[in-house]
Amino acid sequence: MRRSASSSGSSGVPIGRGQAQAQAQAQAWARAEAPSRESARAHARPRAGRRVLRPAAAALSVFCAVVAWTLTTGPAASATTGSACLLPRTGAHHSEGVDTWESGYAHPLGRVKALMVFLDFPDSPPDLTTQQVTADHFPATTRFFDRASYGQFELGVRPVARWLRMPHPASDYAISRDWDTADRTAYLRDALTVADPVVDFHGYDVVYLVADPDAPGVDSDATKVVNLATPVTLDGTPLRRLVTVFERHPPDRNVLAHETGHIFDLPDLYYRPPAGSDGDWDTHVGDWDLMGSQFGLAPEPFAWHKWKLGWIDDRQVVCVTRPGTTYQDLSPDETAGGTKLMVVRTGQDSALAIEARAATGNDRTACRQGVLLYQVRSDVESGDGPISVLDGHPRTSACAATSVYPPLADAPLGVGESWAAPGGGTRVTVTGRGADGAWTVKLVEGAPDTAREG
Repeated sequence: MRRSASSSGSSGVPIGRGQAQAQAQAQAWARAEAPSRESARAHARPRAGRRVLRPAAAALSVFCAVVAWTLTTGPAASATTGSACLLPRTGAHHSEGVDTWESGYAHPLGRVKALMVFLDFPDSPPDLTTQQVTADHFPATTRFFDRASYGQFELGVRPVARWLRMPHPASDYAISRDWDTADRTAYLRDALTVADPVVDFHGYDVVYLVADPDAPGVDSDATKVVNLATPVTLDGTPLRRLVTVFERHPPDRNVLAHETGHIFDLPDLYYRPPAGSDGDWDTHVGDWDLMGSQFGLAPEPFAWHKWKLGWIDDRQVVCVTRPGTTYQDLSPDETAGGTKLMVVRTGQDSALAIEARAATGNDRTACRQGVLLYQVRSDVESGDGPISVLDGHPRTSACAATSVYPPLADAPLGVGESWAAPGGGTRVTVTGRGADGAWTVKLVEGAPDTAREG
């Protein structure tokens, strides 16, 4: 019978190699990330002919979209490097603030070492080899981040070349999406106990605990990151968070990249509807950025996230600080070099972000290319909508058979199209595209919405 959580020792006990003391009270496993979007399969999988209704609240958005030819002229705006638009980190979980880096998270620059530990169960010997399960996720996950970081980050994985036997059947741990804290604690305690004598955890920044996908009681909806309120020390390495992987074979694409994003302090960008409702999960960002949906047609991280992670620097970000007109060439988010982001500060903790997207690299399946706009809030929690894509074509949808949220699949602006804030305080127009793939953006800040036609 499974040991109960109440029998565990005090939390935060250092655990040395070869010891069977990987014990922690339930409160030590304080916060579990919401499972990745793959977990809501009934909502997440795109379906041919799916009819998606726009939420009525969209009409009340702080921003609205207007597609039109723009003739506005005015004085040159004051544009500086991105440092003037650094939103502050707040107390929100996975805050979108970019002014500081939270030292408790691994920083994805250079080589980050990851360890994969494979767990099976006494009632179900595995049919798959650990090599087969490793190949479900690697090298694809490493390649995704290599492209996204322009070669600045390597996720180096070391898979343990054997299955490690858990003491109880998977069904004893009641694995589920909304996992009971005591059951989750027991699973983590047992997993670390069986791994500690044979696995050297020293020097690893990321630990994946991978369950046999075919074992009865393994629920792929439960794949998530668990944050530890009190780090557990193994082989001299403090473990602050663990990735529990319960994926099927083969898994949903990009699922491990999504979960790994949490290890680097990126938030969930999807919205989880209330239990029992038929609401859509993808109304905030649609296909854009894998932290919204790893099923998305354009999973490349937003340029804002690349700024946060250090893959682009302040010199590649243009901050518009005063009224006037700014022209700027934006290099696509998917390719290295050039200016990646325009930012207009809209409040202490909020900003309008503008970037270019192209159907290449991680976004090779993107439904539309062009200039993408979105609102960023650094005071909004993960899963509550810290980023909202602004729809450049609010009356149309696209890629209904493949998009996770067709209303936003055609959100980017094309050449000759504009987006305007209510009252015309901010207007963005795409004026052209160069042979190098860069999109030319005209931003008029603080001008009245009077000089437009169409």
